[in-house]
Amino acid sequence: MSDKSHPQASDEYVPWSRGAEELGIGRGSFYHLVDDGQIRELPDRSRRNRLFSLEDILAIKARRAEGKPRKQYRRRPTPVVYDWLRSEDIPACLRLDQIVYDEMYLAEATVYQSWRKKNQHLSVAAFDAKDRNICLGYVGLIPLPEQVCIDIVRGVRDDKSITVDDVKGYDQSGAYTLLAISAVTHPGRPDLLYALLYHHMNFWIEMYPEQYIKKIYAQAASERGEMLIQHLFMAPRSDLAYNAYELDLARPSASRVIRSFKKRLAEKAPLPPDLQWPPLKS
Repeated sequence: MSDKSHPQASDEYVPWSRGAEELGIGRGSFYHLVDDGQIRELPDRSRRNRLFSLEDILAIKARRAEGKPRKQYRRRPTPVVYDWLRSEDIPACLRLDQIVYDEMYLAEATVYQSWRKKNQHLSVAAFDAKDRNICLGYVGLIPLPEQVCIDIVRGVRDDKSITVDDVKGYDQSGAYTLLAISAVTHPGRPDLLYALLYHHMNFWIEMYPEQYIKKIYAQAASERGEMLIQHLFMAPRSDLAYNAYELDLARPSASRVIRSFKKRLAEKAPLPPDLQWPPLKS
């Protein structure tokens, strides 16, 4: 459908922000329409300078204005594979950051590479099954001394200040404290978040009882982060910061994810004293 107020719409390509403004939607919803094939993209453009068909955008806008039902796409989700993040996967993660945050965190990537010298089991990622260069999500949990986790969620330290000496390897028996540093999924694949968490949990179930998680600290940096934390029923630590949270695996949890995790641990071996409630002295 043509739009008389845009006589050259068929030849015009615009940034995502213009398209989202025309449709009255956010960035994630706009890219979902792109991924669904409803909005064409101008080829051979860098990710920082992507442009999209104004004709397609206005057609969707007109269809919605007339009250016509949105086009239904029954395309199956892209098959994915899950794996630990490798050094060669960093560019794919940066491209995902560009989509989600409109920014590439190059400095953070450099720091992350240094952490992997100590421990290569830090982040689980979901990749397009046909092309590992396409990352669709990743979740990072870093084993650190508890005081380092507390300093970071308090804002005393920045996570980029974490050194390779701070990061722990999984070569010692006993309890570990983790810091959740990232939970990123493609706007069109929010379903991957829990799958990534379950892959982390499966790793810890394999390690148990020699190594196990005692606590996880997190800092909610966005509304989406707050929602994830609420799903896991992490306890607020307002004594540390307004957006600081803690998950103590010894405490009873209303989260089905956490209850299932602890049940699987107990089925493998009795829970150690510091994972039981009320706490038992070892």
